[in-house]
Amino acid sequence: MRHSFILPVLLSLVACDALPRDPGGTSTRIEQTRSFSVALADPSVRSAPEVGKLIREIERRTNAHPQWRAGLGEKLLQQLDHGSLDLLIGRFTADSPWATAVAFGPALSSSGPKDAPIELKAAMRNGENRWIMTVERASRAISTEARNQ
Repeated sequence: MRHSFILPVLLSLVACDALPRDPGGTSTRIEQTRSFSVALADPSVRSAPEVGKLIREIERRTNAHPQWRAGLGEKLLQQLDHGSLDLLIGRFTADSPWATAVAFGPALSSSGPKDAPIELKAAMRNGENRWIMTVERASRAISTEARNQ
């Protein structure tokens, strides 16, 4: 009787290791290829120190290297939504029309008025929860580092 209880518990613990999941396989692909695709919604954000810090932190957490892609705004958001781009970094407002189509990470920095800030942050494909969690943790790590300096 005791063994019949232990086996399901062990199986469920093993299954938990795969959570959260990426239905599109983003994290698995990044682990296998050791690269992730990234673009800037606006080339001017390249000079923001938070961008380099975020990329380095994601590299550290994934053992993968960025593959930079060129493009601008709307087209890049479409690529992100379709899964042909892993990460988009840019300045976004809270009322961005893409707020329901993509997952935004925590703000790396913000500017503008407090009631309508423009936030520098990463965007990921909705539903790729393991990848989103990785980027969110990396974003929080560098945001915390900046506040402590």
